[in-house]
Amino acid sequence: MTFKTIDWRIVGMALIPALGVSIALTLLGGTIGLSESAVDRVSQIVFFPIFLGACHFYKRRRSVKPA
Repeated sequence: MTFKTIDWRIVGMALIPALGVSIALTLLGGTIGLSESAVDRVSQIVFFPIFLGACHFYKRRRSVKPA
């Protein structure tokens, strides 16, 4: 069985937009006046798909080699 190596640069780059959206949702929810538990839950739910999408996006961009 072979395992793929983790490219930590891709993981790091994918964390930036995921954390940014999560922080923005937390701040926006606080200014609107939503309950803290609801804002935290929505932030956690949104974080994972954004992180996976960004990983996929950066992985595809790095695999393209110029001719």
